[in-house]
Amino acid sequence: MDLRELTGCFVLLLAGLSLLQLDSITWRKLGMGFIWLASGLGVYFLSGSIILGCAMLAAWIFFPLWEMVFVLRQLRVPRHRELADARAPRDDFDELAEITQGLIDSGFEQIDECRLRPAEHEQYYRIFSREDGLTQATIGYIAQGPIGFHFVALTSNGKDERRWVTWDYPLTYGLVMPPETAVYRALHCQSMPDLYQAHLDFLAANDVPNDFLFAVEPTRDAARARLEENLNQQIEYNISRGYLAPATKLDNENFCYSFRGTLYVAGQVLRDLFF
Repeated sequence: MDLRELTGCFVLLLAGLSLLQLDSITWRKLGMGFIWLASGLGVYFLSGSIILGCAMLAAWIFFPLWEMVFVLRQLRVPRHRELADARAPRDDFDELAEITQGLIDSGFEQIDECRLRPAEHEQYYRIFSREDGLTQATIGYIAQGPIGFHFVALTSNGKDERRWVTWDYPLTYGLVMPPETAVYRALHCQSMPDLYQAHLDFLAANDVPNDFLFAVEPTRDAARARLEENLNQQIEYNISRGYLAPATKLDNENFCYSFRGTLYVAGQVLRDLFF
């Protein structure tokens, strides 16, 4: 590797690391692409072998993908789950107060805080509703040990039983949404008012007026029951489509990812990685 080749790899690496610091998911993906390319070129320049360079690029993709497939196959998903009173761990979720205030500023009122049980990971939810009951907001926090992530979902329910969801879920979602649920993933939103406006735009783009929406009673019990129903409907739909299969032949309560479900999630990860 001569100085020019070393400089080229260093510039690509530095550009990639710089892009990873930006808020836009598109720029962060481009930054990962630069780092990925720099690693492959580095191996090629050092070894002089195109095969080794390509192998390095492939390793970036297939080793994490294989590990993910192994984890998915070991994961157990309870069929019946319920929400119980609980508070999200404030020390691990620094953004909770800021996100809550953003929703309140957007016209939502906090009505519940709970945890999903049983669950493979810790899953906490803080539920909000608008006074008219046409849109509910949920702050979700999912954690395993010291590692966790959060998201916000805005949901409106149609009188035809369709569901309209706008959210900023940051990772590949591991379940297939039922066909009556339309999802808009708004990763570009920087604040809760932005996310709420994106939800209104999503409804407008699909010709869903307010008088077509079903008003959920803005109470703790009604909102919790609706969220619990939605979460369990997702499990039942994935079981019916073969994405989840019984963990054992005689177990009808605990499910795992089938090969079909594992391949689906792996494909979604690749899609999110490159597009």
